[in-house]
Amino acid sequence: MRTTIHYIAILSLSGLAFGACRKQLNVLPTTQEVDGNIITDQKSAATALNGVYYQFACGGVDVNSVPSTLWYETNEEFPGQLSGMLNYTEGGGGFDEHAYNAKSYGIDIVWNNAYAIVNAANGFLKNIAPVTTIESSAKTQMIAEAKFLRAYANSQLLLYYGQFNDTTSPLGIILRTEFVTQDNIYLSRVSVATTYDSILADLYNAIPNLPNLNTANYYANVWAAKLLEARVLINRGGTADYAQVISLTQDIIANGPFSLDANVQNIFWTEGLASNEVILGAQPYPSQNVKWTSYIYHDDYGPSTLMQQLFNGDPRAAWCEQTVVNPYGAHPAVTKYYPGSINDILFTPVTENGYAFRLTEAYLLQAEAIVASNGSLAAAKTLLTTVLTKAGVTDFTAVNSANTPAALQLQIIEEEMRNFVSEAGQDWFALRRLPFATIQSLEPTITLPGLLILPIPYSETSENANAQQNPDY
Repeated sequence: MRTTIHYIAILSLSGLAFGACRKQLNVLPTTQEVDGNIITDQKSAATALNGVYYQFACGGVDVNSVPSTLWYETNEEFPGQLSGMLNYTEGGGGFDEHAYNAKSYGIDIVWNNAYAIVNAANGFLKNIAPVTTIESSAKTQMIAEAKFLRAYANSQLLLYYGQFNDTTSPLGIILRTEFVTQDNIYLSRVSVATTYDSILADLYNAIPNLPNLNTANYYANVWAAKLLEARVLINRGGTADYAQVISLTQDIIANGPFSLDANVQNIFWTEGLASNEVILGAQPYPSQNVKWTSYIYHDDYGPSTLMQQLFNGDPRAAWCEQTVVNPYGAHPAVTKYYPGSINDILFTPVTENGYAFRLTEAYLLQAEAIVASNGSLAAAKTLLTTVLTKAGVTDFTAVNSANTPAALQLQIIEEEMRNFVSEAGQDWFALRRLPFATIQSLEPTITLPGLLILPIPYSETSENANAQQNPDY
């Protein structure tokens, strides 16, 4: 099977300086070594765990074979197009047109990355289990980190390719709990309910054993796991789920060591991963410039009509979407991550950072859950206006006049799409929690509800007869 064998093959040796006690973020070696006795002590366990983080950060190389983290391709540009916030500037063939099928180029970008994380995590968990030479608390924490990363990857698979919004559906994900071998390649999909149960079980196991703060914020901590749990539950959308989202996010806001940035622009233009709002990020290689090249030099994906509509009258429009003069002329560009000159474009290292979890998400998910559970609209408005204030917004007329749950839900979702545009998929996830008629009013190219769930890539179904395709594909 090409896809799953590929997941193993991409675990080739590569290094990334990620600081602290894990000085090199190395992926796991060859297939045989991954599934052998590669973990013998705490140092080798840390190196192996770094291999899982390498997949999380979408480690790879650019077109010139320069080592780079490709987080932006998988988690920014791809879902940004799906949400309708970004458009493919060359026209035709972009995911913003919602004309994809199982054979569409790039439809497997999240699929391949997520299963690479899962496989690396499973290999790590298998090989660390019998080792007795690792200090107990360190081993427990590393296992928790691997389970968090596996939960993250499985949530990505479910939210992109599974019928996440129907817990009675049999079309969840291909759930892999063991390292891939020739004996367990061709698996069927499990139900959506089973998928949710597996993701949450990993998180419930991880949360008690994760640190309050890790050695750096590109390694997992307990607050990232709690926020992931809230992200998963808001999408499952049961009554008890909304109550748990409120409880989790209240805990994160009140007791976590993070705080909202005074000005959200500072996160992306000056502070980067040093911002105290960033709960978990993806650190780039010092030498890479792939994200800057895509957003600024080539302007591959620009602000769509929907993005311009949602940012109309918003102070963030002045820095998130600007006309940039690159070698190909003057073009509207997404400059959310680029603090440099728009006329004399120069590479800026801060552009390359990736952001997986920020504290802002806790505020907005809590507001959304309050509204969804028929709670206090005033309380939800307070959370929303707190976030808007950090974005420089001073006119709250639209929020104040949203006096029904449906109207306030739309205000919250639209802010999630603005705040997290081209960031970590939340713009796409949030859009799909609206009623379908509202989704269509925002993004008319989504003509069928089935387009809200991506097809299982042809590279999988062509080799794995057990992998049932999604409806409408």
